[in-house]
Amino acid sequence: MSTKTVRPDEAGDAHTVALERLRHELAHPPFHSLFSPQVISVDPESGVVVILLPYQLSFRRAPDVDDIHGGVIAAVIDMAAHAAIAVQIGRMAPTIDLRIDYLRPVPGVDLIITARTLRVGRSIGRADVEVNTGPGTALLAVGRGSFSTFSAA
Repeated sequence: MSTKTVRPDEAGDAHTVALERLRHELAHPPFHSLFSPQVISVDPESGVVVILLPYQLSFRRAPDVDDIHGGVIAAVIDMAAHAAIAVQIGRMAPTIDLRIDYLRPVPGVDLIITARTLRVGRSIGRADVEVNTGPGTALLAVGRGSFSTFSAA
């Protein structure tokens, strides 16, 4: 399987294959069920995935504060970056390194997570992630992840 892009196959065109891969990557790990991420869009050519994170009271950083805990933000940045790489290579891509910059407090509302692949090579892929509340809104956090794209097969 190519590490450059998802190829069309019997299941449908490249977009359909990428959408199915993204849905699989978000639903497969049991840990992800704690977040209930929802697919908004996927572009297999550019390596961009957009995910909605519906707000939950359990995300709060304190019982009397609606702001979202930084650990939730880190987890969804990792989840989205991994998904962007996995869509490109058609399989899981374990995290090698993850960096998060928290730019401002994250309010207790639904979040939009946008991940973009920077480079997908034979052994390592990199993706950038932005977290905000919708198009044209201020960035709340950003992240960059490196992932293993190596396949022994």
